[in-house]
Order: sequence, then structure tokens, then C-alpha cells
Amino acid sequence: MLLRNDILEYPEPEAKKIRILWMHPEQPAAFVIDIDKKDALPEIMQQHALQSDLDSGRAKLLVNDPYLLILEESCIPQNRKQIRDKAWKIIAKLVIVEPKIYHTAYRGKEVAGCVEAGLATKPTIYLYLRRYWQRGQTPNALLPDYDNSGGRGEARSPSDSKRGRPRTLGDQTGINVSEEMRKIFRVGVTRYYVMQSKFTLRGAYDQMIKDFFCERTINPETGAITHSHNDETATAGFPTFGQFSYWLEQDNDRLDIKRKRLKPRIYDKDLRGLIGTSNAEVWGPGARYQIDATIADVYLVSRLNRHKIIGRPVLYIVIDVFSRMITGIYIGLEGPSWVGAMMALANTASDKQAFCKQFGRIIEPEEWPCRHLPAILLGDRGEIEGSLIETLINNFNITVETAAAYRADWKGIVEQRFRLLPAKFKAHVLGYIDVDYRARGGKDYRLDAVLDLDQFTQIIIECVLYCNNQHEIKRYDKDRDLATDNIPAVPIDLWEWGIANRSGSLRQYPEDLVRFSLLPVAEAMVTVNGIRFQGSFYTCQKALEERWFDRARQGGNWKVKISYDPRNLDELYLHNSHVSMQFQTCTMTERSRAYRHLSLWEIAQQQQAEQQVSARRQPRQQLASADLAASIENIVANAVEQRGESSTESAASRTKNIKVHRAEEKLSNRESETFRFGTDKPANTKSASILPFRGAATDDYCEPNIMEILSSLEDDRAKD
Repeated sequence: MLLRNDILEYPEPEAKKIRILWMHPEQPAAFVIDIDKKDALPEIMQQHALQSDLDSGRAKLLVNDPYLLILEESCIPQNRKQIRDKAWKIIAKLVIVEPKIYHTAYRGKEVAGCVEAGLATKPTIYLYLRRYWQRGQTPNALLPDYDNSGGRGEARSPSDSKRGRPRTLGDQTGINVSEEMRKIFRVGVTRYYVMQSKFTLRGAYDQMIKDFFCERTINPETGAITHSHNDETATAGFPTFGQFSYWLEQDNDRLDIKRKRLKPRIYDKDLRGLIGTSNAEVWGPGARYQIDATIADVYLVSRLNRHKIIGRPVLYIVIDVFSRMITGIYIGLEGPSWVGAMMALANTASDKQAFCKQFGRIIEPEEWPCRHLPAILLGDRGEIEGSLIETLINNFNITVETAAAYRADWKGIVEQRFRLLPAKFKAHVLGYIDVDYRARGGKDYRLDAVLDLDQFTQIIIECVLYCNNQHEIKRYDKDRDLATDNIPAVPIDLWEWGIANRSGSLRQYPEDLVRFSLLPVAEAMVTVNGIRFQGSFYTCQKALEERWFDRARQGGNWKVKISYDPRNLDELYLHNSHVSMQFQTCTMTERSRAYRHLSLWEIAQQQQAEQQVSARRQPRQQLASADLAASIENIVANAVEQRGESSTESAASRTKNIKVHRAEEKLSNRESETFRFGTDKPANTKSASILPFRGAATDDYCEPNIMEILSSLEDDRAKD
């Protein structure tokens, strides 16, 4: 069924498009007009002929009207609206008289009357009527076609005459930008502006002119380099900076250039459009936590000596994505690493009432009801990517996700808390770093430090309690259920609503088991001296009861699995191979007392220092060993020389009286070894020869040998 304003397209050879202007309600007649013909006027056709053309395929019905305009009235420029309204005022009374206006005689008479009334000329009136009928019979059909004027976006063909306004300054006429010159512009933009961020746009233009539009001359005597016009620019001059900027906009995407200059990772993090939302990835509290760390902008003092400045603390925050509840924190001196993340995750699963009590803050359980582990944890690659977190993953079925490098925007929720928390305390805290820190003439805020680590932790706890219980999130994107229940965008209210309506009971585990799962896992060696790990030795009740060290001495060493806290290696935690998540505490033995109260890093440094000292002594020890061998060889040579010629006695005769010779040598030694006090007699003075009386053998006070014992037993038997 044909309708008013339908367009029928006829292919070759007719090649025309006609619009149905009016259809008689009772008779089979219709008025149509060719929409592409410049001098077209309404024609009468039979409706059944039009329908027959459609049915036979001779014509087809256009679905999309090429002249249909749907415009917001406020978007139409005022001058165009004035032209439209003027034209509509002239023809409005004519076009409503249907179907008479489509008849040539009536239309001519009415147009002549308008001309006599001074409304417009005849060609103008027919132009308005034709445009109105061809373009859909709406007032907006009378809008001027200014969009087709000027050839916007089309490059002009170069010619000998200079395009654009003539120059008023200087003698050169200027140069037209040709296709070859545009290629040079594109090379200059890419080579100097895009690839080298140090160049400004003006600097890239200057470098392009130097490299592509100048002749380079080197003075053979001085080596000086000079530049001059080349043949192309000698008369017309260089392309202007305005031409360079214009064609940069025409031939390049300015945002794409900016992305390449800044590097994609920086552009995507700081300047890209934001169309997603983190809430679309979660169903309720505990579905996803985000963890991140920052160096707090405040200097602290030591708790041991408040005149000593210890630098800026590390602040870790764990936050629930759905409710924006801060579920765990860590404030300490451990750098952003697995150790700091481990402490924050341990705090996530801990009792917050007991935690706050450690710092003198008494709270009710409902003020900070977060002691649960998430289903998904999102953090940085450097901290939670690797084997250290695998125990936590396997024991508690946590999915760990890592953000791409340099993409802090993937953790936008927790990053926002690093701005929100300092905003609450920076005006009241001494030692907080302001924007002029380290600027010329700026204040040294380190000297204002008065807070220690515990006091700063107290401030962070107060800020967390405020953010969790009172802070309203203005731009929180609620889903339909939250909006229907009129839940305020306060973290504690979102948390409680989410548990009641979405997540249900969250996953809660014993704190000791969570902490144990967060500790790094390694292998230690059972040896005769104890359980050896990183050069230190440990023992435990199980090892003593099962006599591990005896077995190691007799049967060899073996390995066991342990967990350890790298901040202090005084204790190890021995895994139970038969029962998962069970462990025994191993303590350091006296053999390793030099390493007590030291961290893994400090122990490694001390061992390295010892090895360094040993390595430095090695050459001297080697030389001393050589000197020792030489001394021994010299002494042996002297002894051989003193012995003289080899004895002619038999071996039996030489070994026959060893005991007697020994006794004689012993008597001689006693004379020189005896302690004498108050005498200056030299030790090598020879005594007079004394002839002993025959009688009982003198006791030499030495232990009897086996032959003497047997002889004594025979004498006793003889007496009996």
C-alpha cells in the first residue's frame, strides 16, 4: 500500500526517483514529483500504475528518505532559521490548498498574486515550492544547503597562483602546499613531534624546515655549517607554521598523536574516556577486594628517640569493591612488597575490635565488621604475582588478579582512598608534605615531624572509621535494587544491605591459619646440627622426640617444608606432612645465636660480609700456608743434616731400647722444664754429672704401660 511521501526509485533507462505528494481518497489519481530534477513540477499519475510498477519490479520503494531531516530546533543556526521561516511564510498559504496547488493554472495564478504583493520573485517562489515538495513537505525542507558550500574537507588543486589571502608583510609571495609537501609534513610530524616528545610543535616545524627545505653548506676551512634557501623556497619562501599546523590537523588524528607522544600506558591511564564501572564486576560484599600501597606524605619520628626522623611510612589499604568498605590496613616501614601486602591481608581477616584496642581505640563490632576473605583479589603484579601467594590461593580458594604495569586506573577505587584519607588529616598533622616540598625556597617539612608510627596508625584508624561509617559516596553508581530500597551510598549501609540481599554469610577463617598461609614457603635441611635454613639452625619438639638429628648423622640429611616470616627469622614454622594447615614452631639454636632478632635480608647481608672478609683473607692465608710448609721443610732438612750418615745398626737393635732412651730424654727435659722461682739461672745451663747409686728404680710419674702392669700382677701372685 502506497502512502504520502513514499519515494519510488526507477532504474535505468528512466533513472529517476519520484515522491508521492498527494493521493486522492476516492479516485485512483495521485500527484508526484521528481526529487532530483532541478525544474521538476507536480505531475498526475494513476495509483494503480504506481502499484503495478512496484509489483512488477519496475520500481522499488526507498526505505531511507535522502532528504529527511530530524533536527533539534536549538541546534539550527539562527541565520538558517531566519531563511527557513521567511520561505515558509511565503508558501505556507499556497501548499495547504491541496490538490489545487498541484494544477498548473491555479498555481500560476496564486504565484502571480504573491509576486504582485511583493513577497518574492516568481523564480524564488517556485524554488521554495519545488524544495518543499521534493524534500518531504516539511518546513525544515526549506533550510539552506550551506553544508554543501565551500568544499569542506576537500583538498584544493594546486595552481601557479597563491591560494589564500595575500601577504601584507615581507617580500615573499608564499607557497602553495602540494601533495609532495604534505608528505614531508607527515614525515616531520611523525619523526620529530610524535617520536620525540622533547620537541614542541614549533620545534618539530623548525627541524623539518632545516632538514627538508634548506641547503646545507659546510665551510671547508672552518668547518662551520650554514643553511640557505633551496631552489623551491628561494622566491616563494618557506611553508608557514600555520600551513604546517593546518595540514597536521587534516592528515592526522590529534588524539592519536597525543597518545603516541605520552606513551599508550600513560594516555590510557590518565586521559582515556571512562565508560565502564567497577560495580558491574561484583555481585555483593566480598566478591572482589582491591589492594594497593602508597608512601604516606608525612614524616614520622622514632618511638625510641623522638628526636630521630625515620622517614615516611608505607600505607596499605584493602577495600571491598561493592560497598567501598576499607576491610584491611597496614601502616609500617616495610616497603611496597609482598611483606607489606601480607600484613594488610592478615589484617583483613583479623578482628578489628581487637586491632583497634591495641592502639587505644574502643569500637563496637558493628562499626568495623570486616574480618573476611574475598572471592577475588586484585593487586599489583610486583606484590601478589608469583609463588608467595599460592598457599593462600590453594587453602582458601581465592582468585588472584593482577593489574597491568602502569595501569593504576584498573584499581581506581582503592586509589581514590589514597586521596580521601589524607584529605581528612593533612590540615592537622605536623610533618605533612605540601606542594612546595623541595621547591626552591620551600619549607623542609621533615623538621616538623612529631608523630611516631603508633600515633599515625591511630589517625589512620580514625579516618577509616569515618570513611566506613559516615562518608557518603556522591558518585556511587547504584543498580536498580539499591535505588529501589533507597539505600544511602555510605559504605557500612552498602555492606549490610549487600550481605542481607546479595552475598549472604561471608567467608571467615581463623586468624592464625590465614597468617600461616600468607607466610612464604621454602625448604629447610635436617642436619646433624639442627634444621638448617639460610645458614641458621633450628630445633623443635617433634625433631627431638623423633631423634631427627641422630638419624641425620647416621643416615644422611633430608629436606622438610617450612614457612617463615622474612622480617624475623628467630622462628620457623614446620609443616605437618600428614595434616594440612598444621604446623610446629621451630626455635633458633645457640649455634646460630649471632643471627637472632635479624631479618632475612640482614642475615644475608651479614653472611655476605663474612664471606667478603674470608675472601679478602684467602690470599694471605694461602701465602701463610706456603710459609708454613717451607718452615717445616727447613726444620726437617736440618734434622736430616744433624743425623749425619745412616746408622749401620740393625733395625731390631735400634728399636730395642726405645723405653730406656725415652726415660733418659724425659729426665733431661725435666731439668729444663721444672718451674723455679727466684732464680736467674738460665734455662740452658748444664748441671754437674751425678752418678746414681744402685737401688730401686726412680719413679718417673708416668702412667705404666701394659708390660709393666703384667709384670706387677705376676709379682703379686708370687707373693701370695
